[in-house]
Amino acid sequence: MTDITDTTEVALERYHRLASAGDSARGGHYRELVLSYYDLVTDLYVEGWGPSHHFGPVKPGDSHAEGVDTRQRFLAGRAGLRPGMRVLDVGSGVGGPALNIAALTGAHVTGLDLTPCRVEQARRRAREHGLEERTRFVEGDAMCMPFEDASFDVVYCLESLCHTADKYRSHAEIARVLAPGGLSTGYEWLAADGLTAEEMQRLIEPVCRFYALPNLSTPAQLADQLRRAGFTGIVVGDAEATEDLSATWDYLDQLADLGEQLDDDPVRAFMAEGARALTRAAREGAFLIDFWEARTPDTPCG
Repeated sequence: MTDITDTTEVALERYHRLASAGDSARGGHYRELVLSYYDLVTDLYVEGWGPSHHFGPVKPGDSHAEGVDTRQRFLAGRAGLRPGMRVLDVGSGVGGPALNIAALTGAHVTGLDLTPCRVEQARRRAREHGLEERTRFVEGDAMCMPFEDASFDVVYCLESLCHTADKYRSHAEIARVLAPGGLSTGYEWLAADGLTAEEMQRLIEPVCRFYALPNLSTPAQLADQLRRAGFTGIVVGDAEATEDLSATWDYLDQLADLGEQLDDDPVRAFMAEGARALTRAAREGAFLIDFWEARTPDTPCG
């Protein structure tokens, strides 16, 4: 009989080989990289982070869950989501945000995710919450979406496009599936503009290795990707939308402390080391989570 720990160690070793190969190699094997990562961490994400796998501003007296909920409510309000709207959640994970936003706004939310295990969890959660008619969850790639042109009124992403190998291609796909005048919005993991090669290697490269990221764009690169994809009215960075995440980094460090204490669990130790890399890069100003929004032209090109 195969020991579970041995199996986990093999899976971790395989992930590390993929993640340590450098930007271009990670990009070439991004699908295998991302699937390997989420096979390892999804259950622990749900255990420690809940069903919504993104960050949110934690105000004094609020819990982590309340911070995440605040971010989703802000995004839904800013996007003007309401009943009858067709909404796409790119990188929908186990379905937390899509289900919350569908219940909150009455819009129909389709979730798209690369990982089969997370798509199945999202479908199960939809059944459990009685939201099967307001949601659907589809397995697919953000760089080649399985949807017709102009299928959605709004597309949002909550810290998910960082996993894609070609960010421009993902934004171009979002533009394609949006109706004329449609809104693309969300939050993204970014590297700060103007970092030195040493800062990129010391602070950003570890984040990419521990979180299955082929690479990270900068705010300037994100704005350029949106422009090249044909969007107008582009906003990248908004103090009201982004808010202070310092309390969130404190919470992540607390989880890392717990993970480091459980030295018999290699995946928890791996996640703790990744959390340290992320909070270090954030506190030194090299790593950002920034807001964006942009619209497709009111009339289609051509």
